[in-house]
Amino acid sequence: MSSRPLLQPTYVIGGNSGISGDMSANITSLVTIISNISMMSYSYSWSGVSPIGSVSVQVSNDYTQNSDGSVNNAGTWNTLPLSTTPVITGNTGTGAIDFDQLGFYAIRTVYTVSSGTGTLTCQYKGKVA
Repeated sequence: MSSRPLLQPTYVIGGNSGISGDMSANITSLVTIISNISMMSYSYSWSGVSPIGSVSVQVSNDYTQNSDGSVNNAGTWNTLPLSTTPVITGNTGTGAIDFDQLGFYAIRTVYTVSSGTGTLTCQYKGKVA
């Protein structure tokens, strides 16, 4: 029987991630190493006073970490062209991005503020097909 990697839902913005979910500024999530993961998703949730912004997903094949989790090489990050992303608007809302094929080493999500204030959380979940 083979091992099938599975990453449990984990906060990469807000929650217990250590990354502030303050939507009055741009936010870059924690990096997730996905070298053995073929399927993954991001789920977003926000609340506030008319927050408006956009989310994107970036990937890297040259980002590396030391054994203690600190950054060894910040890497080159490229924004994935996505056909749809959650629309961040309104006082509260939710959204998600789902990927069924990934060949990259590392992934992160970025929130770019346009206006308003609020709190954003984002969770990552991954598994092998």
